[in-house]
Amino acid sequence: MNRSRLSALSLPVFVAAYLSSAAVAQDAAAPANQDGGFLTGLRGFEDFHEPVGQPLYFESPFNDTGIRALWLKHYFSRNSALQGGQVEVYALQARLALTERLSFIATKDGYSEIETGAFGEDEGWNDLAAGFKYVAHADREADLVITPGIRLMIDQGHRLYGVINGNCDELSPFVSFAKGFGNTHLIGNATLRVPTDGDDGNTVGHWDLHLDFDTNPGSQAVFAPVAEVHGLHYLDDGATALPIGGGDYTNLGTQPAHSFVAWASVGFRFELLTKYELGLVYEFALTDPGDDIWKDRVTFDFHVRW
Repeated sequence: MNRSRLSALSLPVFVAAYLSSAAVAQDAAAPANQDGGFLTGLRGFEDFHEPVGQPLYFESPFNDTGIRALWLKHYFSRNSALQGGQVEVYALQARLALTERLSFIATKDGYSEIETGAFGEDEGWNDLAAGFKYVAHADREADLVITPGIRLMIDQGHRLYGVINGNCDELSPFVSFAKGFGNTHLIGNATLRVPTDGDDGNTVGHWDLHLDFDTNPGSQAVFAPVAEVHGLHYLDDGATALPIGGGDYTNLGTQPAHSFVAWASVGFRFELLTKYELGLVYEFALTDPGDDIWKDRVTFDFHVRW
């Protein structure tokens, strides 16, 4: 593994792991919420909103049951190795609260239609990813939640262009947190993506931050502007000679010319009766769009929670 690349992510991962382990010790004696449990999950954090951007790996720390319909349209830079183009993704995520603290998550599936200047057009099914997360610490008075988890992605997707999707299996442990400050909500995440075969996939680190503000708290229909920032570090290369990585969309197992990519998201959340939630963000590259597959993206989702 490239140690210089790994060091760039080591601090946030270490802090997240330390906070998670400390929180377990602090929360060990906390009484269970009698309103929570199977299907209902963990109650008391309904004022928070889910992140919108980077939807495949930015997992929130909350435990509830619901489905999330997802559509995104992602544009490639003409100056990248893909020579411009776009990919359109249709997907459905699901989460099932098994206990007050433990939930099953299914975070990647769906269908992609892709077109690039370098390779032409293709379409097919995406890979599948699922796993579990566990609320290690929940403090309702402090409006604080810390949740570790892990996912497994299996290469069941159509091999677009012979390499995108269906390329490698991947484990992705993560730690997420949420902290409320009145009507302002901060959510963060650190994820490590580890391929089961280092030649087929890149080792990738992610970090994400989400900030929103309720403009009309307490209403049945709440509007909240959203701002997010996302960072991605290619920590170890695969065996494919392409000079770009797969971003958050896929794991190409390539040899990216640049080890760090960052982008931002701006948009809104609209929540009705704390059960239905719409989200829309425009995402755009903060680093050079020609360095990787990132130029810009529009992401839309619709949540239904029980």
